[in-house]
Amino acid sequence: MISDSPHLYLRDGLAAGVSSELLATAIQRAYATERHGLRAVLTLNHLAHQSGADHGYLRDVVGRSIDPYTGFLLHGKRQISSPRPPMRAVQRWILRNILSQVSCHPASFAYERHKSIAQCARRHVGASWLIKLDLHDFFSSIDERQVFAVFSGLGYGKLVSFEMSRLCTRQGIGAQYKVSWTESISSARYPAIWKYRTSGGLGYLPQGSPTSGALANLVMRDTDIRISEAIAGTGIVYTRYADDIVFSTSGPFSRREASDLILMTDKLLRHNGFMRHENKTRVIPPGARKIVLGLLVDGDLVRIPGDARRRLLNDIRGAEKFGLPNHAQHRGFSSMIAFGERMAGMLAYCHDVDPEWTAPLWGRWVRVLMEHNVPLKFTRREGSGRTL
Repeated sequence: MISDSPHLYLRDGLAAGVSSELLATAIQRAYATERHGLRAVLTLNHLAHQSGADHGYLRDVVGRSIDPYTGFLLHGKRQISSPRPPMRAVQRWILRNILSQVSCHPASFAYERHKSIAQCARRHVGASWLIKLDLHDFFSSIDERQVFAVFSGLGYGKLVSFEMSRLCTRQGIGAQYKVSWTESISSARYPAIWKYRTSGGLGYLPQGSPTSGALANLVMRDTDIRISEAIAGTGIVYTRYADDIVFSTSGPFSRREASDLILMTDKLLRHNGFMRHENKTRVIPPGARKIVLGLLVDGDLVRIPGDARRRLLNDIRGAEKFGLPNHAQHRGFSSMIAFGERMAGMLAYCHDVDPEWTAPLWGRWVRVLMEHNVPLKFTRREGSGRTL
């Protein structure tokens, strides 16, 4: 609400010449979201007021007259869309006050506080079979209609749901492997607003945006539910870490059953517009080395593979011996900061699995950073989404 008191909100609205019917509708709309612990957003102007953004700027973004992103390729192949400061602040407000208050499906482990790669991998420890799937163009397969359905489903009005879906998506980044999607919300129910009509087509979730991970999880929630229901009672374990899907079982199983499971999953994924990456599908039978998200799960505990340990040690030794700038350049990073981000993620990742082994490496890494006057924020990042 604009005010903590609906009475004051009603009083001030009437004084401003707003009809009592419109004010009553706004109060009920606020209740619809606030009772779920979500911040009320009644209009685009209300969002601008709460997030500290300029209303005209937000209107231009919604109308697609400006593109608030800086795009670049990560490692020469992955398209990253980084929102510029005004837009980033608004998206962080939406994430903090709305999206992070909504729980994801229990099988989902990415982009959620207090969940991690190690927790996801632990679900598969001791399994005899693994089935590993990967999705094509995960973020850019999710369009603004699906994002609209998320906000509308949380209780927000159609217009403001449309506007927030535009604020969280970007035109021109649709997936190469996008599957035609019509099931979750029909075109008739998706609002067409004349003043917001554009010729550039639908917007899609940009990888690199603060809100994209949470929105992707909420869009995938229906698929997570359907898959979990389909395998209920079979002894099969299902997890999803963003676009990485893993099934495991320790009971009687066969390659034929694995093929049937993959076909069933394909059907459910296509229902929500996703496509499985054929070349990254793996069926790992009993006796084979089992790795989930870069971690070994073929014993009684999650373990860091030996080659991953060696790479991390070699990077710290290289930075100590040759200096951080030289070693970062040798490893192909554009700057010490980029390399620092990578190392912080790797150390946080290892610490989550084996804190005793990782602890002394933290100290060595901190000394390297201090020697080169690199900000110590590149020392530890809890819950990192990076894999070794």
